[in-house]
Amino acid sequence: MAKLDQLIQQFRGEIGADFISADVVGMDGLSIGGGSNDVKFDSTDASARFAMVMKLAGNVTSKVGMGNVDDNLVTTDRAYVLTRFLGDGSYFLNVAVTRNAILGSVRLLMNEYSPQLWGAIPH
Repeated sequence: MAKLDQLIQQFRGEIGADFISADVVGMDGLSIGGGSNDVKFDSTDASARFAMVMKLAGNVTSKVGMGNVDDNLVTTDRAYVLTRFLGDGSYFLNVAVTRNAILGSVRLLMNEYSPQLWGAIPH
């Protein structure tokens, strides 16, 4: 998993000061890599809870005929939480950034890193 952790650290560095957390998460809700730079933010708890969000998003879009989910955005008063499926959809990238972050840049970085992260996951 050293490659996965290295990629997450590179991703974190590119986000910069707006970074809160990034985790690669299985659909079972277990993070296999990543973490937070904020001691008050429990990224493992967020990972587990966002697995439920991603499952629900997939079910809803399927039932209403809207196609497959690529990513999801949750906006709070303090942060943006972006989730993006990786590879075959058995894992996703869960990223939290401050509201000062430029969403387009974060999404661009997520798109750029997603294939690399998928390739670093042991299959």
